[in-house]
Amino acid sequence: MNIVYSSSDSYAPIAGVSIMSLLHNNTDSESINIYMIYNSISAENKHRFEEMVGKYGRTIHFIPQPDLNKKAGVEIEVGRWNISTFFRLFLCTILPDDIDRCIYLDCDTVIRHSLKEFWETDLGDKVVAAVDDCRSDRYKTELNLDSNSTYTNNGVLLIDLKSWREMNVEKEFLDFIIAHNGDITYVDQGVLNGVLAKKGLVKVVHTKYDAMTVFFDFNFKDLMKVRKPEHHLSEQEYSETVTDPYIIHYTSCFLSGTRPWNENNNHPFVGDYLKYKAMSPWKDFPQYPDDRKKSKKLMTSVCNAMPKGIMIAVISLVHSKLYPMARALKQKGRAE
Repeated sequence: MNIVYSSSDSYAPIAGVSIMSLLHNNTDSESINIYMIYNSISAENKHRFEEMVGKYGRTIHFIPQPDLNKKAGVEIEVGRWNISTFFRLFLCTILPDDIDRCIYLDCDTVIRHSLKEFWETDLGDKVVAAVDDCRSDRYKTELNLDSNSTYTNNGVLLIDLKSWREMNVEKEFLDFIIAHNGDITYVDQGVLNGVLAKKGLVKVVHTKYDAMTVFFDFNFKDLMKVRKPEHHLSEQEYSETVTDPYIIHYTSCFLSGTRPWNENNNHPFVGDYLKYKAMSPWKDFPQYPDDRKKSKKLMTSVCNAMPKGIMIAVISLVHSKLYPMARALKQKGRAE
């Protein structure tokens, strides 16, 4: 298996936990080659990665981050994210040419089971596999997608690099970024969906491979009310995901607020993160304090204090209508 991560030095301990969980639960794989696209990772942390991976007889390769703004010829707007989120779109150029398939994993993941089945997924006529992001169709509208199109999350991707090279998708990604002046909702996720989903080239896989925090913060019925996805996963798939996820994606969520590397986090699977942290070279690193902005902390407190029905109605209005509407107006204004 070829596995790709992207990390800065400050995120190295979190990436280390993810890699530790990958190594521990994929001993059935004949080989695992890890490629780390890095931004100023210290020699000390590189040594920790190499030592950890070496104990499992696996390999890790460090690749310096590319200058995507220079490549795109436009300042890419990343908002609260980091420019590194775009790296997964340009793996054809970043990775060696002889790699035909890879799994891209966000650092804020923990792998609980073997990824053999996911790795061997038959993509058919598709060129990437991912999990549905459980959003309203308004997010598709902004990307000029048909309501029946897929709209997936970019946190976990199985990529057919050979096909990406043959199709020259990097040029299409760049053209899309330039056409939107580098300002795309959910950054690289919007680009991938805007280009590949529009062509029907994305295979949707079971949500257990990218179990995001929102699935744990809400039960199935409330999740449907909050996100209002017109095309969504079944209640059975939801149940299988929250009961036994293969890959936990510790995304931020307004309701729970913090994440497992923060003090006093209450994610149902925080124990998994702490377990693999204790097994990693970063076991003695203290948990991070809750350093969110006051406005974020206030939002979490208010949402948890509000009557559940009212809270769901308000958040649903914001997520499924107001935010996409504001984005659409912004794009329209820019076009004019």
